[in-house]
Amino acid sequence: MLGLAPNGLTDVAMGARLKVCGITEPAEIEVLGAQPVDFVGLWHGVSGGPAELGLEDWRALAGAAVGTPGLNPVLVTFLKDAGVLGEALAGSGVTWVQLHGYQTPGLVRAVKRIAPDEIRVIKVLHVRGDDCVEGSLIGSYEKAGVDVFLLDAVAGDGRVGSTGETLDADVAWSLAERMNRPFLLAGGISAGNRGDYDRLAGHPRFLGIDVDTNARGADGKVSAANVEAISRAWKGERHG
Repeated sequence: MLGLAPNGLTDVAMGARLKVCGITEPAEIEVLGAQPVDFVGLWHGVSGGPAELGLEDWRALAGAAVGTPGLNPVLVTFLKDAGVLGEALAGSGVTWVQLHGYQTPGLVRAVKRIAPDEIRVIKVLHVRGDDCVEGSLIGSYEKAGVDVFLLDAVAGDGRVGSTGETLDADVAWSLAERMNRPFLLAGGISAGNRGDYDRLAGHPRFLGIDVDTNARGADGKVSAANVEAISRAWKGERHG
């Protein structure tokens, strides 16, 4: 599997993308590098998060991902300081930033200015029940330069990110209809629930899925078997 340029990765006509998030160990990078995975999410600036990485460890894993033929590392962060984000990205080879949390369109604009021709921003939209917390800001995020939206469910206790909570397909569809950017779907995605999202997966702006919990085995580590099953269900049969 050959890596694609950032623009190619946002082309919905190229097939569904698979992002696996919350990676913490080099061995997991090796597992994902042998699978048809497009993005690997590496947490930094997610204080108290179970997959949080210090900057040195984050850089090491990012470098390992960059060194694979197909993995594109993503800085997954709650940080709201573009200067700090720029320092983390400098020299890392990482060009994707996922703003997870309630950052403003202004921060999106500032992050894009770090390297306008290189940085790609994924902005998470948090859905609580039938309501999208940032729904009124979709247009402003697009004007600020968001490249891809990621739809994720908020847990009942307010937790965001890797909660395993599922997202209602009809609610996700209604949000997609309000966008002009491609979107990734998160929230309890598995090989077994692909059929629940048939209509949504056929949306003209559907780009792919983001998984964490269901990509893991009983030991909590990324499982090659689980990732391959998810890939087969959502991306089709593996070739090569």
